[in-house]
Amino acid sequence: MSLSPTMPALDPHHDTMDAWLDHAPVDTARLAELLAFEFEVLKARDMAGFKALQEERITILERLSQVAQWAAGQDPVPVLWQNLQADLQQCKQDHLRNIQLLQRQLQAVKGALQALQGESAATVDLYDRLGQVSRRRGVSPFLDA
Repeated sequence: MSLSPTMPALDPHHDTMDAWLDHAPVDTARLAELLAFEFEVLKARDMAGFKALQEERITILERLSQVAQWAAGQDPVPVLWQNLQADLQQCKQDHLRNIQLLQRQLQAVKGALQALQGESAATVDLYDRLGQVSRRRGVSPFLDA
């Protein structure tokens, strides 16, 4: 289920790439929306919701990747593409934030499974209400130095 406007199949002809470039601001804005929504579903640990977003996100990323390759070969690089760079960098940061959250959640699940199996879960960080790493009981004060 894609909510973004349908784009023509990739064609290396200049006119098609111009159309894709003209559509790049819409794709960039939609990507930013998807990444924000992805973060919310990850915080809620809604893996079905996360999975449902992937097809559209991948389609948009593939399209933007093709435009990026084409634009890089232009002399000069199209101004429209240059103007999108700040938004694309923010999308990159949002994507990295989502990856980090997903990795932390995976680590917490692994730690919980290890605890249930009676193994040591020493690699799992525990956070207090302020989001700071909490002290574990039994950790020697010598480790603080």
